Amino acid sequence: MPITYVSGDPLLTNAQILAFGHNAKGRTESGVFETLLFNLYPAAFATFGKNCRNGKIKTGSLWIWRESKPGLGFMVVRESSVGATRLRYVEAIALGLARDFHLEGVRSIAIAPLGDSLEWPTLKPVLDYWLGQSALSCVVYEQYLPGIKAEIS
Repeated sequence: MPITYVSGDPLLTNAQILAFGHNAKGRTESGVFETLLFNLYPAAFATFGKNCRNGKIKTGSLWIWRESKPGLGFMVVRESSVGATRLRYVEAIALGLARDFHLEGVRSIAIAPLGDSLEWPTLKPVLDYWLGQSALSCVVYEQYLPGIKAEIS
């Protein structure tokens, strides 16, 4: 199933899981979207941070919080909140999703914008390669537009 690329507000997704990039330290990130998620789902971020501090979460992994609608997928793509999004971590997560989504019970995923404008051109081909041929329904938000529902055909 090919990936659908859209612009809009990932919080308005109909996907089962809303995934977004985060860091392995479990520290709060300062972006507008990340701050909004933190304020909406403080329990998810507290639990994620505790698991990070206890060494249960590593870079290159996807940690899913299923206590919300949509569920939250913490894509651990950075070492720290001030670090760069690492291609190898995005690739490990995309490979794991493409291979094991059915084992995790994931039917559909929306991925919030990953990286910055300089990182995105190298990250997009990795998502295409691993998730583009997968049977997992995948929507990737290239641009965050608050309050605007993405048009998905």
